[in-house]
This record gives sequence, C-alpha cells and structure tokens, in this order.
Amino acid sequence: MKDLFAIIKTESASLVRGFLTIFLLALPFTFIPALFRNGFSMHVIGQRLPGSLLYSAILATGVILIALLNNYNKLQQKKRIFDLPAFTELGFEGAVEGYNAIIKELSTYLIGKVGNYSFRVDIIHPKQKNITVEIAPMIYIGQNQALLNRLVQELHLQDNLYLARILYLSEAQLYERDTVRKELARLSDELSRMGVTPLEAVTEV
Repeated sequence: MKDLFAIIKTESASLVRGFLTIFLLALPFTFIPALFRNGFSMHVIGQRLPGSLLYSAILATGVILIALLNNYNKLQQKKRIFDLPAFTELGFEGAVEGYNAIIKELSTYLIGKVGNYSFRVDIIHPKQKNITVEIAPMIYIGQNQALLNRLVQELHLQDNLYLARILYLSEAQLYERDTVRKELARLSDELSRMGVTPLEAVTEV
C-alpha cells in the first residue's frame, strides 16, 4: 500500500487534471437523454444539471481509479522481478518514466554502467512465463546508417524505440546472480570492439 500512496502523492496534480478532463468531456453527453425527450431548453438543462454533475463525477472517478490501480499492479509486478538476484546484483539505479500522465502507463526501469557503456534495463511483459528483458546501450550513432545496420545485423540489436537486445529468461535464471550482468558485459565488449561511442562521451563535450 505504501507504493500506492506514493503514486497518489507524486501524481496528485495529474490525478486532478485527469479527473477534470474526463469530467468535462463526459458532462455534455449526460444531457442528451433529457434533451431528446423534452427538447432543448434552459429549464430542462437546469433540472438535469445536478444529476449530470453527479454522473460525470462518478465516471471520472471510476476511470482515474482504474488507471491508478492498473499502474500500481504493473509497477508491483516489475518491482517483484527487479528484486530478484540477477537484477539486484547489478547495483543499478531505479528510474520511473510517465510521471504527470496518470491515465497513461507508468514504467520503471534500471539504469547503470557495465564496462565502458551505460545501459537501460527494462522488463517487457512481466506476467509471461519467460520474462522478456530489454537491455538498451546508451550509445551515440548520429546519422551513421552503416553503423546502425551493423549493430542490428551483427549484434542482433532491435531498432524499436531504443536500440536494444532482447533476452528471454525464465524466473529460475533470474535467481542466478550473474545472468544479466554477463549479457551486459558481453554487449559492452562487442560495442567496444566496434568502436561505438558511449552517449555520455558526447553529452560531456
């Protein structure tokens, strides 16, 4: 429950904004049945207003609660997996993206350095039997299409939102402390051999 209250506290402004947005979008539609029955008049709108305000508030509250609980459940699933030895052994920092957008999905991931490169480590589909782990090196490619092609073809990185290597690991494998670290060290060595520039080397200039 602490995590749920933490989300509510952190996202309080977003919760209020989301509530008001849904409330205002729903409100006009609650007048439609009465207007169809009785025709348009200010008298009809005035009579209907208290009920419309109540229905809109209930709907907005329901949508916000569903979004809040959905985010909470997903964060809890990821937290349980990130607490397994393969991830805790990394000593990486936790991070969250998606703040101030409570009706969207909050996402947690780990970030840290192995070898010469920093990595973003995320869990995709935490409910699946084989857990999908995304390891994304933080590298600079610029407009070098040839390098991008080599990374995809030779290192088997997927070019989606991030250039990342996808691992499919069982939960039993995640109880082994060096499972993820070995993959990160291997990828770091491969990037070094190709002479790929770490992103932090560019941002520090």
